Amino acid sequence: MTTELTELETELERIASKVTLPAGAILFHCGDPASGVFLVRKGIIQMTLDDAGGMFPDRQVGPGEIIGLPAALTGHYSLSARVVEEAELSYVPAPLVNSLLECSPRLSLLATRVMSAEIARMRSALRDGVHIAMHE
Repeated sequence: MTTELTELETELERIASKVTLPAGAILFHCGDPASGVFLVRKGIIQMTLDDAGGMFPDRQVGPGEIIGLPAALTGHYSLSARVVEEAELSYVPAPLVNSLLECSPRLSLLATRVMSAEIARMRSALRDGVHIAMHE
């Protein structure tokens, strides 16, 4: 875990509520209005891009991951999230996330770095997926 992620998580945890969800629970659907950000403490969450036709691979995230950060800024979730293995989460409502980032240029920069890493990961997955599809 990077120092940036740890620092951002620490600040989000400070204002978070704890939530426990069973396997099969839906956190949100692609296109839903953003309610907030989730920090995964325990369990596995399946992230999917609805109707991607296999173009975007599903991704499982676990402890130490932040889910929904881009949505807190844009207003809508761009992926769907389902609990695969019972999960303990920390939840921060989107307005609180926005207030935190507006008040702290450092945390805003850290959030940007976290989201940039996610964009790079998605681009790599798309590139690799297109590469594989071309050779099949």
